[in-house]
Amino acid sequence: MPFTGQCHCGGVRYRITGEAIGVIVCHCRDCQQMHGNANAMLAAPRDSVVLDAAETLTWYESSPAAERGFCTRCGGRLFKRPRQGDRLLVSAGTIDPPTGMKTIRNVWVESKGDWYEIPA
Repeated sequence: MPFTGQCHCGGVRYRITGEAIGVIVCHCRDCQQMHGNANAMLAAPRDSVVLDAAETLTWYESSPAAERGFCTRCGGRLFKRPRQGDRLLVSAGTIDPPTGMKTIRNVWVESKGDWYEIPA
C-alpha cells in the first residue's frame, strides 16, 4: 500500500512507494527529548521514500549513528535516517490515515519514561 504524509504546515510532503516493514516504537532518551515521549516510526526502504515537497526540510545530526529530518517552519519531526543500513524511519503520526499498519516492535524499552507502561 502506498502511503502519503506531511508535516503540520505541509512544507514537507512525501510518499512511501515501497513495502513498509511495520511500526517500531522507540523509547530511547533521544526520542524522548526530541518528541516529548516515545516515537512511533514506520520503517521503509530508504529509496522508497519520495519527497514531493522539501523546501522546509532540514537534517540534524542527533547522534553519531543517525540524523533526524524536521520541518524548519512548523517543527514537525518527520524522519530518522540511520547512517547504517538501507531503512528510513518515518514518524508514524505524520502518515495520512488509514495506514493499516501495526506495531511490530518496541526498542530501547529500558530507557522508557517512568510515567507509562508498555503494553504486552
